Amino acid sequence: MSDGKTHKLVGIGAGAVFASYQAKEQKSANWCAEVAGGVLGGYIGGLLPDVIEPAISSWHRGAAHSCAAGGGIIAMGNALAAFEAACRENAEKCRALPMEEQGNVFAFAPPDPISGLLLNFFEFLWRLDSGRDNCGQRSSGQDRRLFIDLESQARRLLSQ
Repeated sequence: MSDGKTHKLVGIGAGAVFASYQAKEQKSANWCAEVAGGVLGGYIGGLLPDVIEPAISSWHRGAAHSCAAGGGIIAMGNALAAFEAACRENAEKCRALPMEEQGNVFAFAPPDPISGLLLNFFEFLWRLDSGRDNCGQRSSGQDRRLFIDLESQARRLLSQ
């Protein structure tokens, strides 16, 4: 029977692979941030069902470990894709050059150092969140857990 450690490792691997695929069109720094988010999301996705239904509970392997939960998460694909796009858009807004009106033209207005640092930090967080939410919820968590649990149950039944 697979344990929490296996679920976390598979979640991390699946999150990294799925995030790297989803972010394949991104620049390298953005790609790295989204893959890091995918790793974080995969870890959370692999851990969450056991937090909801711990192994000490009679409900373990119940609703949070079910095909219905996995199917529900997969069915949210369009909403999660929209959330991913919104995170990337917000990251680009943080990266955008601030402009100010000077007469009839707009000119670059460099932010003060603290604001520039905060904008870079928030851009990184938006990119991280794009990978985390997309991967942790859609790919790396529930459906991978279901496969691992099904495989371990089949192996146990065949060994009897």
